Amino acid sequence: MILPTLVNHLRHVAPGVLIEAVKISTDSARRLESGEIDMAVGFMPDLEAGVYQQKLSDQSFVCLASQRHTRAKSKPSKRSFLAEGHIVVTTSGTGHVIVDKVLAQKGYKRRVVLKLPSFLGVARIVAQTELLVIVPRRLGEALALNERVRVFDPPLSLPSYSVKQHWHERFHADAGNVWLRRTIAELLRK
Repeated sequence: MILPTLVNHLRHVAPGVLIEAVKISTDSARRLESGEIDMAVGFMPDLEAGVYQQKLSDQSFVCLASQRHTRAKSKPSKRSFLAEGHIVVTTSGTGHVIVDKVLAQKGYKRRVVLKLPSFLGVARIVAQTELLVIVPRRLGEALALNERVRVFDPPLSLPSYSVKQHWHERFHADAGNVWLRRTIAELLRK
């Protein structure tokens, strides 16, 4: 979500900087410690020991449905929502799994029809099917700008969470790392 803003900013203030985005995984903590990656940005509750973090924003979840989805024209009831076909994004190393944990704790079970390893392409699939997907709010709103999907609040209470940037303590004073952290924090405050 921040890459377009970051890349456009860097083109003007640091045109020689290369940003390489990598997938967040259960291996992210080790990669931060080794210096393979400079920073991890997102909701990663497993990144704690030896890792600094800075809150960038608060986030909540929304649901996406095709604009043509006849049963999801208005906000569905809990029962009808759970009965619909759902897409589940199974990104490892991130906190998106809290959705399923919370639903399980409340005794809710969705009818999962499709599991995807990332959010890439999820809006296109939703736009062309009658499947629903729960996504982070900022992502859902951005996807709705480019696909024929509508965004609505799920009829279930889901927790909000904090999006943070994480870096290893070994690089806390590194000038490049400090600069990147400040740049990202400033861009997300705008």
